[in-house]
Amino acid sequence: MVLFRKKKESSEAERIIQLTIINGNNETGDNPGKVFNMQCGNNFIGRDPLCEVILHSGTVSRKHANLKVSYNKSNFTLYDLGSANGVIIKPSTVLKNDKVSLQSGDELQVGEILLKLLAIDQDEAMQTMSVDVQELLKQAQKQKKE
Repeated sequence: MVLFRKKKESSEAERIIQLTIINGNNETGDNPGKVFNMQCGNNFIGRDPLCEVILHSGTVSRKHANLKVSYNKSNFTLYDLGSANGVIIKPSTVLKNDKVSLQSGDELQVGEILLKLLAIDQDEAMQTMSVDVQELLKQAQKQKKE
């Protein structure tokens, strides 16, 4: 048996924060599956080219909302920035000129675009993994025969 341990390079690599488009608009380039990586601090969402999350749909304000990520990447606060339609936090919370705390897995609708907030912990990838080399060799030989 062989043990492999991944080297931990940085404490910031422990958690990745992403906003992913769940339902978008292919005509405007807001395609489902598009992923935006969030940084600590302010992450502006809107049509303005200076936003961190740029959405091209006409139903999105130039500066629609701000997703603030805490330094330790464990707290998320969403601010509506006075947008025309507000932000809908699924299933039924409407946010207008206000703020709300979010958790990983929450879905938010900005105009016609539905986004999902995900916090991906990297701790599991940093754990020791054991591999039975003899078992791997047996499996490889078995596949060769088939």
